[in-house]
Amino acid sequence: MHLNKLVSLSAILIGSVLMLSSCQKETTAVNYTASEYEELSKSVNLPGELYNYTVDAPAFINTGSFFSIDPSQLNRANHTATLGRVLFYDELLSRNGTVSCGSCHVQTSGFAHNEALSEGFDGETTVRNSLALGTTAMGLTTSYGSSNGGAALAGFSWDDSIHSMEEQTQAAIENPAEMGMTMKDMVERVKSISYYDILFRKAFGEDEINEENLLAAITQFVNAISSNESKFDEGMNQTLDVNKDFANFTVAENLGKSLYNSNCASCHGAQHDFTVKAVANNGLDEVYADQGKGAVSGFSSDMGVFKVPFLRNIGLSGPYMHDGRFASLEEVVDFYSNQVKNHDNLSFELKANNGQAKQMNFSESEKVALVAYLETLTDEEMIKDDKFADPFGK
Repeated sequence: MHLNKLVSLSAILIGSVLMLSSCQKETTAVNYTASEYEELSKSVNLPGELYNYTVDAPAFINTGSFFSIDPSQLNRANHTATLGRVLFYDELLSRNGTVSCGSCHVQTSGFAHNEALSEGFDGETTVRNSLALGTTAMGLTTSYGSSNGGAALAGFSWDDSIHSMEEQTQAAIENPAEMGMTMKDMVERVKSISYYDILFRKAFGEDEINEENLLAAITQFVNAISSNESKFDEGMNQTLDVNKDFANFTVAENLGKSLYNSNCASCHGAQHDFTVKAVANNGLDEVYADQGKGAVSGFSSDMGVFKVPFLRNIGLSGPYMHDGRFASLEEVVDFYSNQVKNHDNLSFELKANNGQAKQMNFSESEKVALVAYLETLTDEEMIKDDKFADPFGK
């Protein structure tokens, strides 16, 4: 399932569910009646006391009023995220009951998939690599931006054709190479499963199993998958200046950070709270088999143009690029060092003064340092947090 790790502003406002710290699993049904919890426990492993799904952004990110939450809505919001978690992992919601959203967005892989292409319900492969989920709170909002510079928050699909998390979720549900369902059939399937009667009622009230609420619940859960406890976040919270050496970094990691800020941050962002460019051509090929955004828009200026992804948990989420062509970060760094191809739409950040593809020519020690820095973006807490785990115990 190709969900992006980002969420539209409208989804943020709908999704006031986002919360930081999780409660420990309880054996008593604090948020359910005894009969409800008994019925749920036959199929899903949920805590009796709801997990707290609010996102608390790192200190160095100014979220403004994006995450002001009415305390009276927190219980309902947590129920909605809990429902979304179950929907996200439920294989019964694919045509033949074999795959779920979580099949292609694996928690231990930073909610990416460690395959170049993913298999759908009938074994057919997707056309592009699964994008990772899980970024900081500001990364959850999105604007469409442009491909020619200026701050922009990344979108939802490699070809920039998806503009909300609900739209992306529906596209994956209905894709014949992914889950292979219609939304109508999905709703009927959910209505036939006993535990959803309880979960939807807790989240939305009586008789509210419908397409809109199903998509909203998954969005609530995905919104809450937030990576903000990496070694990089620790250093930024201490220093509050991305251009200074971080005391918690090694010499190599600080060198890698400096190299990254000089050569990569103009597209991917220095603080990893948003991408500077929404889409770009990064010179993978001179002639592209997959034209990315251009295949959707038909504009020559969009040919070979793809989403600029967030890099949080990048050390976990390989293989890399829209087609998964690079197996390791070392291969990615080698590519940017001296393998970028000339293309009519090559991003200006990757062009030398003569208009040709820039050769960064990193030394071997610089390549090692860049990889070391990128690995500081791994959030070990997020990838083992129970509130994001498969409630079916797989």
